[in-house]
Amino acid sequence: MWFKDLDDTYQDVLDRARVAKLLKLLHDDHGESTPPSAAEVDWVMRKNALSSPDSMTLQECETVVHTYKSYLKRRPEIERAFSEYDADGDDFLNRAELSRYVACELNGGDAPDDEALDWLVKRVDVGGAFSDANDVMIGRTEIMRAKDEWCLMPDSVGSGASFARRNRAPASDARLVESDDEREPKKGCACVVM
Repeated sequence: MWFKDLDDTYQDVLDRARVAKLLKLLHDDHGESTPPSAAEVDWVMRKNALSSPDSMTLQECETVVHTYKSYLKRRPEIERAFSEYDADGDDFLNRAELSRYVACELNGGDAPDDEALDWLVKRVDVGGAFSDANDVMIGRTEIMRAKDEWCLMPDSVGSGASFARRNRAPASDARLVESDDEREPKKGCACVVM
């Protein structure tokens, strides 16, 4: 229903301005007091407007809704990470800043070795709104993947995953926690580092 309401041109696509309105609706649903930033709209367009760089189809917009809701849930965590670890204030984490983030937030205070950090960068540095893939400039949208990927690091990569191995709960302590939100998928996995 929301797609038809936003598609007032009746072309079965939403242009950038209408995608921004869609994101604003998602902000409102999430209780956000501010509208989506230009960088957030740019990121959504860059990553999801696959059929045309200037507009999105219904199917592309449906993907955006799920992705952006996940982003909004993690936004406070992302904001805190950047306020604490983006030392030069350029809105990216460079290699040194990412290493500090990993050490302090994901690896129990131990700096990751080069092999582990390279492994992580290769998986996280996929390109954001204002950065390209493999530029070692980790943006706000890319950092969401860092914690997840770090927890999934194979034991064979460097010594960086030692924190996850040391602190992994026994299988008998594992339990599935599902969201009460029936719109969220019920399959998949999550890594929780406490």
